[in-house]
Parts: sequence; structure tokens; C-alpha cells
Amino acid sequence: MEFISTVVISNGIALAILGFLFRSIIVHFLDKDINSYKSKLEATNLRMNISFGGIYAKQAEALASLYKHMLDLELYAEMIKEPKDWNEYRDRIRAAANHYHTVRIYIPKSMDDMVLNVITHAHHVLTQSLDGHTPAKFVKEFREAKEAALVEMRRLMSVEEHES
Repeated sequence: MEFISTVVISNGIALAILGFLFRSIIVHFLDKDINSYKSKLEATNLRMNISFGGIYAKQAEALASLYKHMLDLELYAEMIKEPKDWNEYRDRIRAAANHYHTVRIYIPKSMDDMVLNVITHAHHVLTQSLDGHTPAKFVKEFREAKEAALVEMRRLMSVEEHES
């Protein structure tokens, strides 16, 4: 009986040692695989962050430059008195529209529509100023379109004020 107990205990100890070693080997290979995947994931994540960071920087630059063009159009909207002023304002609208078409790839559809709305209102100001006088209604509508675009730009760039 003692012999059977010794054999069973020694076999049990041997199986426990083999089980522990087998588990250790499996855990080692799994950890190695997990660490390999982790490092690949971190590298991919870093590449994506750099890529998106560059896109967001370009988007911010595009929005700032579009806003500069809108301010320029607003400034000159009330200064149209003579044909040369009319031509200069038309050229400013064209410059803003050309710039918009160059950078619109970086802006979302909602902002795209708002910038087009501002340019459209600038055209309304221009066409209503042919007699040397700009009706206040069109300047007001232009400013409202510009302000709506500004609100959306701030939202996109996460610089809006949050009300409590």
C-alpha cells in the first residue's frame, strides 16, 4: 500500500511539474505573440496619429485662411462706390472662391455649404452695388452667413465656448 501511495504521489508531483512547465511554455509563447501584436498596433497607431495630426493641421490652416478671405470680403462690401471698386470686389470674390476650391478637400460638407453661402452672399452684395450704393440688407445677410460659418469653424476646431 505504501508503494502505491508513493507511486501515486510521485506521479502526481511529476504531472504537476509537467503541467506547470507546459503552462509556462504556453504562457511564454502567448505573451510573446501578444507583445508582438502590441508593438505592431502601437506602431500603426503612431503612424495614424501622425497622419491625422497632419490632416487636422491642414484643416485648421484651411479654415483660418478661408476666414481671412471672408473678413476681406466683409471689409470691402461697404466700400463699393465706383466701377473700379466693383471690379476690385469681384476680384476679391474670385480669389476667395479659388482659394476655397483649393482647400475644400480639408473641410467637411457642413462647412463646405457655409463657405459657399458666404461667397453667394458676397455675389449678392456685388450685384446689388452696381449703382454705387450697397443696400444694408445684403451686407447684413452677408455678415450673418459669415458669422454662421465662424461658429461652425470654431466647432470644427474645438475652440467654441461651452455654455453651462
